[in-house]
Amino acid sequence: MSETQVNLHIPVGINYECTGCGKCCGGWAVPLTDEDYDRIAPTNWGARADKFKGKDLFRPLKPYEMVNVPYTHAIKHGEDGHCPFLVDNLCFIHKEDGSKAKPSICQLFPYCFNETPSGVYATVSFLSMGAIHNSGRALAEQREYLEQKYQDFQALFPNHHPNWDKLQLAVGKPLTWERYLEIETEILKVLQNEEIDFETRLKDCSSYLVGLARGAASSPAPVSSDHLNHLDRVLIANLHRLYFPTKSINRGEGDFSLNRFLIDASFGSVLTGLKIALPGRSYSLGDLESIKWPYEDKEVQNLLYRYFYSRIFAKLYFGAGYGQLSLITGFHHLVFVYTLVKWHAKALAKMRGVNEVGYLDVIASIRQLEKRMGETALGGYAAATLELLLFSASRIARVLKNSH
Repeated sequence: MSETQVNLHIPVGINYECTGCGKCCGGWAVPLTDEDYDRIAPTNWGARADKFKGKDLFRPLKPYEMVNVPYTHAIKHGEDGHCPFLVDNLCFIHKEDGSKAKPSICQLFPYCFNETPSGVYATVSFLSMGAIHNSGRALAEQREYLEQKYQDFQALFPNHHPNWDKLQLAVGKPLTWERYLEIETEILKVLQNEEIDFETRLKDCSSYLVGLARGAASSPAPVSSDHLNHLDRVLIANLHRLYFPTKSINRGEGDFSLNRFLIDASFGSVLTGLKIALPGRSYSLGDLESIKWPYEDKEVQNLLYRYFYSRIFAKLYFGAGYGQLSLITGFHHLVFVYTLVKWHAKALAKMRGVNEVGYLDVIASIRQLEKRMGETALGGYAAATLELLLFSASRIARVLKNSH
């Protein structure tokens, strides 16, 4: 398909314009292609600003950082964790030499594109505070600009053509793309029903999908017990470790560890005191029971809806969009990480010494989750483990119930 013929799908209700806060430029080393490096690194930045004098600003990527990406180098982040070229909350490279002088990834950020059999689906990364706050104009009003950004995406990832040929509703249940689109329409219809609380919507979608797999009408997922069982806890521990690490890690360092999972699953004593860990602090689920979740806060609920709607609309949760997971496992994985967001936000509130989660706690948790989901790869064994454990609607209902 040519650049002029691209069938670009744009989500409704998602807005974005840069807020100029500078927060997007921290937390990782900005990657560079060979072309970026050859364009930026030879400049005598020390002659342009004193802060760059004598500074080693660039490094080659490590071998595992270069797997399946077009990057070869990175800008070292500064002592404050931000890109050193962030000056007064503005990009110094952009200010000096224009937007086209910036690293390719920075020119593209926060726009995301996913090629599918029915066209290209656009969205924005919720690492961006503009996306978090739904700032500015609707994406639907920026079609021409998004088409230009998609051309930038194609230039950066010319060989990125996701394989959607092996879609499954569940393991052993093949799914055509056309049938998937019909199912997604029903999922989004449920998620957009604001007359029902968000968690009930998630559970209703889960029941609908499992009902399809079983050839039965959807029904509420039965909860066999009010208590988390051992495998529930193993999943919580491993997925929280994956998406909310307590130290800064790079792409490929923190992927789902099947060996660690099997150790936890085999030795019950390992998880006797399951903790939600933060840097320097950790809390048991019991410690977090008294922390209130802001169910009535419309800002929080709108943020959560937009984040998960964006993931589903852009097909970034199953199949070629995430680990080649089946549709049911991919959706259940999303619901599971929703509970992790709740627990993590509660832990942040607890650390602040308050008894109710605030909007900023949820923002911090969503941004951390978005960053790690973009860095994480699921190998075949990891995906198979999730397929085995995340088919159950009962497990999802139980974990949701215990995250209150």
